Amino acid sequence: MPHDKIVHDLMIPLNKCPAVSPNDTVQHAITLLKKAAADGHQCVLVVDEEGQPIGILSRRVLLQILEPKFVVTDRWALPVFWSGFFTDKCKAEAQKKVKEIMRPINLQTVEADDPIIKAVHMMVDNHVGLLPVLKEGKVAGVLRLHEIFQEIAGLVTDLYEK
Repeated sequence: MPHDKIVHDLMIPLNKCPAVSPNDTVQHAITLLKKAAADGHQCVLVVDEEGQPIGILSRRVLLQILEPKFVVTDRWALPVFWSGFFTDKCKAEAQKKVKEIMRPINLQTVEADDPIIKAVHMMVDNHVGLLPVLKEGKVAGVLRLHEIFQEIAGLVTDLYEK
């Protein structure tokens, strides 16, 4: 009977995750995320002075800060768009500090020795694609949807090759 892997087997160690400080600019975080995307990273971790994650800056968060404001009256609401809006908004948001827009780390975590299926359940149940992995009470790494998908693909491919 095959033995399922545990979270530790698929996690990305903390020192292999792209990370920024809360006081870094959004521009710096975007530059780092662009480089890290080649390795499958969809977000950067925001870490404190001890290197422990306190937040996440994802592509989705970046899109949310670009959402246009609305002109609202008592009868209607209209999004405000104009030529150059996207460029102007990108440049303005890039100068902000990461701490102004980051999302706090989800309180949902998994232990390094938990079964992968527990992480799958937590990701689906909480609509997240990344879970901090705890080892001895500290974040030791992250488990991404990417690695779980690669494991699924490997298992399914093995089934069809036999």
